[in-house]
Amino acid sequence: MKFPQQHTITKLTLTITKSIVVGVVFIIGVIFGVLNILITKFTDTKEISKTRITSDQSKIDPKNTTAPRNSYGYPDRSVGE
Repeated sequence: MKFPQQHTITKLTLTITKSIVVGVVFIIGVIFGVLNILITKFTDTKEISKTRITSDQSKIDPKNTTAPRNSYGYPDRSVGE
């Protein structure tokens, strides 16, 4: 019977094919990772949008009030006391 020899050849072929595919996928993954690191390192990143920005131009003074306000917009209690 020649069946076990055929089975061995098939098994060897599948093992070789699997190792080639895994190797190619691994190499592509490594190249993609390295390129991703290089691209993010050498390109300008956007400023974090969750940063709190305090600017005098964005503050709106409340109407009908004469009491001084602190930097957060609340009445400044240290002035009147």
